[in-house]
Amino acid sequence: MSEREQRISVDQLRVGLHIRIESWMDHPFLFSSFKIRSEKQVQQLRALGISHVLWDARRSDVPPLPPPAPGAPPPPPAEPDPEMEAMWAEKRARREKLARQREALGRCERQFAAGASAVKSLLRNFFAKPGESMQQAQGLVSDMVDAMLADKDVVLHLVNAKAGDENAYYHALNVTMLALILGKEAQLDAEAMRALGLGTLLHDIGREKIPSQILLNKAPWTKAELSFYQQHVAYGVDMARHLPGLPPAALEVIAMHHELLDGSGYPRGLAGDQIGRLARIAGITNAFDTYCNRPNPADSMTPAEAIAFMFKKEPAKYDPVLLQLFVRSMGVYPPGSVVQLSDGRIGLVMSVNPGRLLHPSLLIHDPDVPKEEALWLDLRESPEVSVAKTLRPAELDRAVLAYLDPRTRISYFTENGLAGNRGA
Repeated sequence: MSEREQRISVDQLRVGLHIRIESWMDHPFLFSSFKIRSEKQVQQLRALGISHVLWDARRSDVPPLPPPAPGAPPPPPAEPDPEMEAMWAEKRARREKLARQREALGRCERQFAAGASAVKSLLRNFFAKPGESMQQAQGLVSDMVDAMLADKDVVLHLVNAKAGDENAYYHALNVTMLALILGKEAQLDAEAMRALGLGTLLHDIGREKIPSQILLNKAPWTKAELSFYQQHVAYGVDMARHLPGLPPAALEVIAMHHELLDGSGYPRGLAGDQIGRLARIAGITNAFDTYCNRPNPADSMTPAEAIAFMFKKEPAKYDPVLLQLFVRSMGVYPPGSVVQLSDGRIGLVMSVNPGRLLHPSLLIHDPDVPKEEALWLDLRESPEVSVAKTLRPAELDRAVLAYLDPRTRISYFTENGLAGNRGA
């Protein structure tokens, strides 16, 4: 019980009270904390068989009714309520749906881990076994493209990925997944999608020739360090030219993924139509992932901040049509964003609903619900609630932070993102 709550009898309930039921399992309501809106709810609460609830005076419109006089006869037993039975059934259905969602997310995370492991293996072997590594890359990309083109509505999920020395491999997989999502939205054909996937998967292979003390340096780079780092593009192009079967369009992605539409990119300062369309897609998704996953996590933007920054502060750098499509595919509140809802609750965006950018699916913080059973709220199904604002993890109370566990590293994948792993 918090300091602002008082325990009252269910006989004192009335419309306008904001109450909290202490056990989520003891009632059919979706949430344990809410404002009583009707006499029907009062009767339903009294019929639950609980004796007390917690009353929040600051969030209530009226005070509770006076406690019943000593010796007053108990209220008559409640009649069976079909609406209450339907609420119990709906809550059971929601719990079953939540279990299925968790299972689907688990499959998605296993596929992401398998993909990251494959990327690590092929990138590490490119020098020693270029032909074999190229076959692995083509197989991985083909699986992702086939799965994506087979699904009408591709749902992008936030997945758990540890930070550390795997970052380069997560980055390659992340940029590839996001680029393919954007490529699908841009209606690329299968051949272009495969070239885009190969180019983005290999876009940073030249980093293998950059000293680790530069790559792992969390402090701002000196001009000399930045200039050295920028050489990774030329190194990558030189390495990629020797790969058997690499499409020219994929090589163009490796060569141009840091070029920007306004000419401020590198290595050649290309502008406008000098930059190929696939490279423009790669440039957007590479920038987004870089903003979200800085070497020092404290410097990272939230996904919502990164989208807003690119759209409002850097529009001249990116193809405007492709950037609009990226916002459409990622949503206004991309997975990984922490948001506050119009009713005050806080949630972590877990996935985006295609075509409903303002209505993502959220993991909701509710201290009355065990963390392992945390509610997954699809805002399409709750029109009375909307996102009020985004929050930075640093703004969260420690208990909320521990409950929602916002990712220090933002990674994305789609269920069945690897066609070869379907049903795994």
